[in-house]
Amino acid sequence: MRSPSRSKLLLGTIAATFLLTSNVGSQGVRPAFWQVLEAAVAKQELGEEFERVLEHMAGVPAGREHVPHRLSRVNDGLTHPWLPPALAADLKQRLAKPTSKQWGSPFQSVMPDAALWLDLESYPEQANSQGMERFNGLWQVVRDPSTKGMDLLRALSEYVEEAHYLLDAAHADLSPDQRSLLWEEYQGFYDAWTERHDPETELGDEQVEVLRAYTTLFAELKSDRARILAVSESLLGLSNPIFMKSLARRLGGVRQKGAEEKHGVDIRAVAGDTDWTRVILSGTGQSRHHRAAALIIDLGGDDVYENAAMADSEDHLVSIVIELGGKDRYEAGDPGPVFTAGGVALLVDRKGDDTHVAERLGQAASILGVAVLLDLAGNDTYEAHDYAQGHSTCGVALLYDLAGNDSYCAHAFAQGGGIGNGLCALVDGAGDDQYLADGQWPDVYGDSGPDVYHGASQGYSTGIRANVAGGVAALIDLGEGKDRYQAGSFSQGGGSYFAFGLMFDGGGNDQALGSRYAQGFGVHQGIGVKWDTGGDDLYQCRSVAHAGMAWDEGVGYLLDDTGDDIYQVGDLGCGGAAQTGIAICIDSAGKDRYLTGKSSQGGTGGSDYHNIPSIGALIDLGGDKDEYTMEGRANETLRATIGVQLFLDCSARRMSKALREKPLR
Repeated sequence: MRSPSRSKLLLGTIAATFLLTSNVGSQGVRPAFWQVLEAAVAKQELGEEFERVLEHMAGVPAGREHVPHRLSRVNDGLTHPWLPPALAADLKQRLAKPTSKQWGSPFQSVMPDAALWLDLESYPEQANSQGMERFNGLWQVVRDPSTKGMDLLRALSEYVEEAHYLLDAAHADLSPDQRSLLWEEYQGFYDAWTERHDPETELGDEQVEVLRAYTTLFAELKSDRARILAVSESLLGLSNPIFMKSLARRLGGVRQKGAEEKHGVDIRAVAGDTDWTRVILSGTGQSRHHRAAALIIDLGGDDVYENAAMADSEDHLVSIVIELGGKDRYEAGDPGPVFTAGGVALLVDRKGDDTHVAERLGQAASILGVAVLLDLAGNDTYEAHDYAQGHSTCGVALLYDLAGNDSYCAHAFAQGGGIGNGLCALVDGAGDDQYLADGQWPDVYGDSGPDVYHGASQGYSTGIRANVAGGVAALIDLGEGKDRYQAGSFSQGGGSYFAFGLMFDGGGNDQALGSRYAQGFGVHQGIGVKWDTGGDDLYQCRSVAHAGMAWDEGVGYLLDDTGDDIYQVGDLGCGGAAQTGIAICIDSAGKDRYLTGKSSQGGTGGSDYHNIPSIGALIDLGGDKDEYTMEGRANETLRATIGVQLFLDCSARRMSKALREKPLR
C-alpha cells in the first residue's frame, strides 16, 4: 500500500482549509467532493430529486426552533450538508492544539475553543470581567517564580478559594430545587437514564419525574457556563509544563512542623482549613491521599489516590491534583475520580505508568461543570463502568493522554460520550491503544441480534428528545499506532438530536468493531463523522447502519484517506441512508473490499417518515482494484439512480481531477 506518514488527501479535497461555517453559506462554493456528487447527479439527470432532499434539510433547524440551545455549527451542518467534513477538521484541530509543544500554556487554549463550539458568546466578556480581577491577580502571584515555600502554598489556597466563590456565583440563578438537583440528586438522573435504555425495564413514576426535572434543568441552563469555562481556563494554567517543573524547586524545601503526624505519611505541609481552601503538599515517598482538598501537589513517588479531584458539592467546587511523577493509582467508588457537578475538577499526572479505576461518573466526567484529566506520559490503564473517560452532561469533560500504549475500558457513555448541550472528548497522542465500550448495557432495541449491546461512546453525543438539543463529542487518536476500537450501538463518531460526533484516527493499521449505528452516523437531526487518515484498516460491524450512514434527517460521513481497507458491515452501510438522511462514504486510495448488506455502497432505504428521499453516496478514488458486493458497483463505474443513490469508482487520486476524468467526463 501507499502510506504517507500524514495523508493530506482529505485536507486537500474535502476540508481544504479549516473552514468556519460563517465562511460558507448556501450560495458559497461547494467543496470538491460535493461538486463531484453534483456532477454525477447532473449526468444522470437526477437534479430535481437531489435538490428536493437539500431543500428539505435546509428547513430542518427552522422546524425545530422550540428546541433550546441548538448549536449553530450543527444547524449549519444540517442546512448545508457538505460542511461536516470541514467542521470535523476544525474540531479536530482545536482539540489537538494543546498537544503541540509550541504552545506556552497548552491546555488553557481548550476553553475558548470549547466556548466557541458551544456558542457561549459571553465568554470573552466573562474572562475579562471585573469579577475576575482579583482571581487573575492571585494567579500572577502564584506563577511568580519568587513566590516560594509556604508563601506559595498560602497563595495557592487564596487562589483556589477565589475560584470556588466565582463558581458559586455562576449558579446564583438556580432555584433551591435546582441546586438540590445539581448537587444532591444527580445519581438518580443517571440511574433513570440507564434504566431508560433497558428494553426490559419499565420506569416507575419516580424515575419519570426525575427525568422530567433534569430535562427542565438542562433546557433552562440557568448556570453561567461562560463564567465556569473562564475560571477553568485560569486553573488550567497549573498544568503549564514550565509551572509544574518549577514546583519541585519552589516547594522542595518545605517542611511544616507536625504536618506528617497530623495529616498522614509523606504529607509535608497543608495550607487552608476548609475543603474549598485546603492545599496539601506531599513528598516523593509513597503517599495515600484520601482527604478532601481544593489542591494536592505531590512531588513524586508511587501514590494511591482515593476520590481524587472531586468537586461535587456546593461547598467544594474546585478540586485539583498535580502529580509530578511515579506509578500512581487513582481509584474511587461512585462517583470519581475526576468528577464535578457545577465546578472544576482537574487531574494532571506528569509521568509514570498509571492505573485509573472508576465505577460510574469518573475519569473526566461533568454535569454542568468542567472536568479535565491530563496524563502526559506513560503506559496507562483506564477502567470504568459508565458515564466516564470524557463524559459530559451539559458540561465540558476532557481526557488527554499524550503518550504511551494505553488501554481504555468501559461499559457505555464513555470515551467521548455526552448527553445534552455540552462538549466532551478523549484525545490520545501516540501509541498502540485499545478502546472498549461494549458488552454490558442491554441492546436498547432488543432485536439487534446476538452479542449486540448499547455503547453510546467513542465520539457520540445525544440530545434528550424532544426538549434538549445535543452537544459535541469526540474520540481523537492522533498517533499512527495499531489501535483497536470496539463499542456497542450508537458509537464511533455519531450524533443524535442536534448533536455532533467525531471519531478521528491519525493513521496505522487499525481495527474498528461496531454495532448498530456506528462509524460516522447521523440520526434524528444529528451529525456524525468517522475520519481515518491512513493505514490498512478493518471496519467490521454487527447488525445494521454503519460506516457513513444516516437516518431521519441526519447527516453521516465516513472518510478514509488511504490504505487497503476492508468494510464488513450490514445493511445501510458505506454510504447508506434512509428516512430523508444524507450519508456519504469516501475512500481516497487503496485496494478496498466492500462487503455489505442491502441499501449500501451508495444506497438508500425507505422514506415514509417525511415522504422525501434520501441521499446515499459512496466515492472510491485512486484507481486500485477494489471489490464490491452490491449490484451495479464496479471499478471505473458511475452509478446514479433514483432514491437518491450515488456510486463512483474513479482512477483519479484527487477530487478535483475526478471531475475531468472517466467516468464523470
